[in-house]
Formats: sequence, structure tokens, C-alpha cells
Amino acid sequence: MRMIIDTDPAMGTLGGDPEDSFAIMLALNSPGVTVEGITIVQGNMPAEKGYYNAHHLLRLLGREEVPLKRGRLLPLNEDRAIQVQWLQQRKGAEQITAEVEPEGEDADAVSFLVDTVRANPGEITLVTIGPLTNIAAAIQTDPEFAPAVKNIVMMGGNAECAGNISPAAEFNYWQDPEAADIVFRCGADITMVGLDVCHKTHLYPQQVEECAAGGGELGQFVKEATAPWFKVMAAGSGSESLHLYDSLAVAVATDPSLVTLEDSHVEIEVGDGPAQGMSVSYHKPFQR
Repeated sequence: MRMIIDTDPAMGTLGGDPEDSFAIMLALNSPGVTVEGITIVQGNMPAEKGYYNAHHLLRLLGREEVPLKRGRLLPLNEDRAIQVQWLQQRKGAEQITAEVEPEGEDADAVSFLVDTVRANPGEITLVTIGPLTNIAAAIQTDPEFAPAVKNIVMMGGNAECAGNISPAAEFNYWQDPEAADIVFRCGADITMVGLDVCHKTHLYPQQVEECAAGGGELGQFVKEATAPWFKVMAAGSGSESLHLYDSLAVAVATDPSLVTLEDSHVEIEVGDGPAQGMSVSYHKPFQR
């Protein structure tokens, strides 16, 4: 299986959700999976910080040969004040990873996506675990991009449960509603791994401690980077665990039998009201 991961990794930025990096580690260690590249998008953290974090993780894993590209720094609609403010507020978050800047083509994730998919029609699975800005930009750049994608497995949305950034919306779609709308309209084969199923997954601090105990530099990095997020979860929702949202999307991409899939038509609310970013799923009994 050939995969590109589009992600907004925050492991390495203290206080950010570290879970994207677990998904990256899962993909890189999954038999039969070739990660053709990792593209960074704005989301949990500014894309600049996401690039620092992914670069550091690949170094610790000894996988620096995997292409790493930084993508869009802002949502498609740069006038979305709340979403842009979200990014601005996180620019000052403390980094425990080196600030490495991309050079040349490494700062153009959209071109990498288009070129790689177009050169390998029907072979590349896109696993999107952040906002869909880069993917939507690739669709806008080249009309033949979406038809050439094998399939898209995305962590995002909510079908029957409440959102996690607002009562209506899941964060990835909320952070760039226009992008999510473009992707859902592109005609590609999409599997939406939403909050409904992601909330059934848990990772506990003691499990991280066990992994860190024998994990050397990587284990200590994971322990240090995840500790603040466990505190955020405990203070915000009273949870002792974090959810493995993005890791589940990678797992489903490699083995769809892990979940029960249901056909559905999905529309995205792109307005500016309280439901912005909401995914409206027309599954049973509302199928269209």
C-alpha cells in the first residue's frame, strides 16, 4: 500500500495534541505500507511548527529519507478570523524541537501532492489527519488530481455525536470548512473516520510511561511531549486518556475491517454561523 499522510503534528509543541505523531509512527512501522511522503498543513499548530515537529520525529525514527513537505499556512479563506486567530495564538507555544525551515520544493506540499498522485494514478491513498487545506488546494490546482487518487481516508467530522471544537463541528473541518467542502465534492472515494468511532479509542499515561521506559531518546521525547496534553484533557473534560483519532484513520486505511462502514452522502456547512464546519451525514435513515 502506497500512502501520503497529510498532517498537522503538534508533538514537540508543548500543550498541543500529540496524536498525529502516533499515527505517523504507526504508518511508518506497518508491514506492507510505503509512506511516499508526509505533507504538513495548518491546524493543531501553525504549519511552521508542524514542520519542525515532523522533521524531528523522522530524525528520531531514522526515517529521514521520507519526503517531508510543508503546505498551506492559512485556511483557504484567509478572512476566517476565528480560525486565523487560532493559529496566531499558538505561534508563541513552547517548542522542544529544533526550528528547521524547509528549502525549495520542501516548502511546496501542494505541488508534491499533485506530482506524486498524477505520476502514480490509482495507486496513492491519501490519509488526511488534519484540516483539508492542502488537499483542496491540490484539487483546485489540477482537475485531474482527484480522479488519479486511489482513495482518501480522513480523520474528520461527526455523524451522530457532538463536535469537539463546537457543539456542531469537529476541529479538522471547522478549521477550514471551504477545504472540506471542496474535498467532499471532488468525486474521490472517501472514508470518513469521524468522532463517533474515534471517541472509542483511548491511550493512557501509564501506557506512554511503559513505552518510554525502554524507548531511548524517542521514548523520552514522546513522554515529555505528551504530558502537557494529558493535563489539558484532564482539565477540560476530566478524561484520564487521549483519543487516538489519527492513529485510527491510519489503521482503517490499512485494514478497513477494523470498523463497520456505512455509505453516506456528506455535506459541509461553510457559513459563518455557529454550525460552521459541521458535517451533515445522510446515512440511514436519511440516505440521499
